[in-house]
Amino acid sequence: MAIKEHDYVRQTLERYTNFPLDLMCEHFLITNFKRYVERFQQKTGGEKSEGNFRLVNAPDLNCTLIDFGIGSPQAALLIHCLAYLDRLKSVIMLGMCGGIDDTLEVGQFVVPSAAIRGEGTSRHYLPPEFPAIPASSVNLFCIGAVKKVGSQPKCGIVYTTDRRLWEFDEDFVDYLRKQRILAIEMELATLFSVSYHYEVPIGSIMLVSDMPLQRKGIKSKELQDRVYAEYMPLHIELGIEAIRSLDANWADVSRRLSSEW
Repeated sequence: MAIKEHDYVRQTLERYTNFPLDLMCEHFLITNFKRYVERFQQKTGGEKSEGNFRLVNAPDLNCTLIDFGIGSPQAALLIHCLAYLDRLKSVIMLGMCGGIDDTLEVGQFVVPSAAIRGEGTSRHYLPPEFPAIPASSVNLFCIGAVKKVGSQPKCGIVYTTDRRLWEFDEDFVDYLRKQRILAIEMELATLFSVSYHYEVPIGSIMLVSDMPLQRKGIKSKELQDRVYAEYMPLHIELGIEAIRSLDANWADVSRRLSSEW
């Protein structure tokens, strides 16, 4: 007998995380960085597991963190799999982005309200004319977490590309300069599109890790190390705070989501 999609997808997630699905929590933080996994594990004391994806399960927080790697295909795979979890409530992406708007600075936090679909993966889930947007009910808690530490998050449109080393394409750089784009990264449009397709409540808190259009603004190893040392701990704290608030107010969030979808 042929395996059904529901069973295959669930088996895929279990294989990729090397962790039992029935032990995963109701809320998820997702990221691209091994150091985030290590920090989250230290902070929560959660159980760590590793397959193709890295995972830390923190039942006391009702949160599972997953590092899915880099790029839109990986992002789509993860959301596709999470959508088949019976207990799933929310997903928050903790990623990094390159600042395009000159008002941004390294170390600031962006809560995107939409993403331009400059990658190719999302077309498998939504027609090209559909916008890539998060769930506003989840994004409100992302904004609230940033404000709680006395900071004002930047909200607006980011550009998602599946092209690495775009910084040396002068035509593309000129295009970015002429648009009202806050930042650029590699997964959000896919995450938002696949989440919309499967009705997965998703939001994001993005850390500005470099200013690639400025002179000497492209991320170097030294800048990367500084970003991890100075801003990663707070980024993790913001994700934890957003999850705590979402979980505590889930009845109200659930009612709002019913009108969003």
